[in-house]
Amino acid sequence: MKIKPTTLLFLVITAANLSCVQNSKDSIHLIDFRNRQLIERQKPILIAHRGGVITEKTPECSLAAIRLAKQQGYAMVELDVQKSRDGMPIIFHDSDLRKACGIDNRIANMDSKRIVKVKFSQTDQAIITLDRALEECLTLSLGVMLDVKVRGDEPFFHIVANLIKKYKYEPSTITINADPALRKCFKGIVMLTVTEDEFNRAQKGRTVDLSGKYWFGLPHRIPDDTVKRLHQNGAYVIPAINTFRYPEDNHYELARKDINRLIQAGVEGFQIDSVYRPLFDND
Repeated sequence: MKIKPTTLLFLVITAANLSCVQNSKDSIHLIDFRNRQLIERQKPILIAHRGGVITEKTPECSLAAIRLAKQQGYAMVELDVQKSRDGMPIIFHDSDLRKACGIDNRIANMDSKRIVKVKFSQTDQAIITLDRALEECLTLSLGVMLDVKVRGDEPFFHIVANLIKKYKYEPSTITINADPALRKCFKGIVMLTVTEDEFNRAQKGRTVDLSGKYWFGLPHRIPDDTVKRLHQNGAYVIPAINTFRYPEDNHYELARKDINRLIQAGVEGFQIDSVYRPLFDND
């Protein structure tokens, strides 16, 4: 069967367009910690501390803060998870609402339907559930770092884990928590941290299987040779760069030095306060 020149031209143009669309989709992919080659190409991975980029109009752990993190080029956001009275995972940093919302009450004492109607002080942003936050992160192709503020509550941890599964976020979620019950529920679902014992053994040059885990902590605890040892044992390394960890008068320069050193050492990324975002603009 002969193909007309016009038909052939149409097929070539269509194939080229499909290729461009596919390449565009591939360039906006969700982070996948099970793909080391992909992580290597994306580093340094930036994780927005306290639920996104915080401004007067974008309070911590709000949808607006999450969206602003995406706009500023973050690959992930940290989500603080509290438990409501009716057992729903709520995204909120503090245990009570006084500072952020001007309300003398606690997340644990309120039902989720009431909580999501509460707005952050002097903003139009309401408190959100983990379900809603994951939905938004999926739309924006943002990975998630979970800081679960609840301890020893296996039924609640299973609820959180099931939400991760609901959005197929297993390859794109990590947690900073060391709670044994939480780690038991999350094992094989999200990426866990290297334990203190595993870290000490790796630091001493011993062989430890750290595949599928990452080290999280402060820069002064992770000299360059320890970064190398953790990598040799299969772990990722993601330090925290937070303002409250440094002296107020020269925090920016100290953070700059830590970031430059750790990038040279080969760390995969950083959890940062948004004030430090400009320090990565030349990477």
